[in-house]
Parts: sequence; C-alpha cells; structure tokens
Amino acid sequence: MYLEFFGLHRHPFRITPEDDFIYMSQQHSRAYVYMSSAIWSSEGFVVISGEIGSGKTTLLKKTIRNLEGDLKLLNISYTNLESKDLFGLILRKAGLKVEDDSKVAMLFQITEYLERMASAGTPVVLAIDEAQNLTRENLEDIRMLTGMESMGGPSMRVILLGQPELKQAVAAIPQLSQRVKLFFHLEGLSQAETAEYIDYRLLVSGHGGNKLFDEDTVREIHKLSKGIPRLINKLCDGMMMCAYSEDRPFIDPYDLQSIRRDLLGEDLPKNTPKPQTRKKKSASPARSQSTDRDEWSNAATALGRIADALERIDTRLAKVFPEEPKNRGESFRPGDNVKPLSPGRTK
Repeated sequence: MYLEFFGLHRHPFRITPEDDFIYMSQQHSRAYVYMSSAIWSSEGFVVISGEIGSGKTTLLKKTIRNLEGDLKLLNISYTNLESKDLFGLILRKAGLKVEDDSKVAMLFQITEYLERMASAGTPVVLAIDEAQNLTRENLEDIRMLTGMESMGGPSMRVILLGQPELKQAVAAIPQLSQRVKLFFHLEGLSQAETAEYIDYRLLVSGHGGNKLFDEDTVREIHKLSKGIPRLINKLCDGMMMCAYSEDRPFIDPYDLQSIRRDLLGEDLPKNTPKPQTRKKKSASPARSQSTDRDEWSNAATALGRIADALERIDTRLAKVFPEEPKNRGESFRPGDNVKPLSPGRTK
C-alpha cells in the first residue's frame, strides 16, 4: 500500500520468512555456521532454539538456498505427528513409496535407504523445523536413526529447530542429548542491532532517503519487541501505514503508542488501577467528572485521527479509480474504472 509513497520496490517488513532479507547479526551468523557444519560433518547433529519470530526458519531457508555439493536434504516443517507418521514422512521426503505402513517395515526401508546413500558417498541430512512439537517417541526415533553407523560415521545428520522448550525436551533424553554436537539459542536483537536491522530491510527494499526511524523511536520499538525480528516487522509496518494514511513522509513516534495494542494484542498494563470497591472511599465528584472529560477527549482525538486517515485513503483510492460506472448493478469487465463509495454514501 505505501511502497510508492516511500519510494520502495519491495515490502520491507513482511512477517513471513524471506531469506534474502535476513539480517545476519553475530548470533545469527554463528547459528548459520553451526547448521552448515552439521550438514558437512560426519557427526553433524545441532539443535537451534529461539523465541517465536527470532529468525530460525529464515536461517534454515538461507542454509538450504546456499547448499552446494552432492547431498540429500530431507526438510520437514510439519511436526504434529503421531507415532509412525515421522517414518512415513521421511520416506516420502526421500522420494520413496511406503511399501508397508507398519512402523517396523518403514524402519527397515529407511535403514536400507541410508545404507545405499552411504555406499554412494551421499550424505543424508534431516532438517526439522518447529521440532518442539515432536513427541518423546518421535525424538527417540530420531536418536535411533542417528545411531545407525556407516563406514564414514553416522548414516544421518540432523538439524532440529524449535522454540525454547525443544532444548528441554532433548535434554530430557540423555541418550539423545549426548549425540547432539552443538546446542545454540537465538536471543532477541540488541537495541543497536534493532536499528541496523530496520535500516537494512529498508535498504534492501529500495529506500535511499533520509532515516525514517529516529533513535528514540527505535528505542521504543526495541523495548516493545524485545528485539524479536517478527515483532519489529509488525511495529515498523504499522507505523509506516499510519504515516501513509496521514500523507506524511516521516514516522511519528506517537503512532507506536496508539497501535501497539492492535498489533501486539496487549492487554491493559498490569499496574492499571482496579475499580474501587464499596468499602473504599469513592473519588470526589469533581475528580470523577475531570477524569470522564479526559477519557472522552482522548477517545474523540483517537476517532478524529481514524476518520482523517480513512478520508485520506478514500481520496487516494478515488485517484486510482476516477470514474463511477453508470449502473452499479451491472457486472463489469477487467479494465473498467470503478470508483469506490465514499464513507456515508449509499447507492
């Protein structure tokens, strides 16, 4: 919506993983190296954990995109699996037809496949995203598969990515935990990294003008997002939409306070005073009336901003669709100019 307004050619703050947008902080670079080492090491088994939206899936996509050499990657992202589903999914990712859907039969089929790949000198890498959803039985099965040895070491290399509870789930199985070569946890970005992250995504999107987000705004964004990239994206996108709707080429820090609840789904702050009970002395009438006036004033201000924003958006849409069809009941063909109804107008 606001790309042309800010001179951008791509959306800078999507919340879906885009590996060409990834900002490689120091910790993201370390995680990337660990994942790459798991692919090419004969004893490769790494567990990468992190909060929701910290960049795990984006890192995996970048790792996969940069793969070179002869190997077989089995990438699994759906992990709400029952007991034998994991084996069936591994076989399908390997391009094999399940001959018998009993768990024992599928285990033998996987074993034969790993032996053939080892004989051909082709590494097999199992990468599982959202691995915190795996059951203990699934994790035990992975341990069993990594325990299969070939002439060059373990027959299967493993990368597990998931939320913080993944590390606890793996640690609860000592036989599996001991096979993990590296554990790494992704933290939120620092305030300085948050500023670099925002500028980097704007640069990749084509922005070459003045700095949009000043230091104070970045500080508030970092405070609210705790440095989690996905939340940073949501807040920045919301603030740019506000600026676009009000036809101003700068970011207003005030917008962050007015949209934070809508974007982050926040409840009222915990220190919000609770309604007084009958046992407590009620506030004076003059103070109550003053409080009511303030609340009505704030509400009116908010409604006014929303109304102004809607008017500006409607004006922009009217420029895109300048002519109104003679008969709104008739169907129209692609290419016809249709002017949307302005707020309050009826047919």
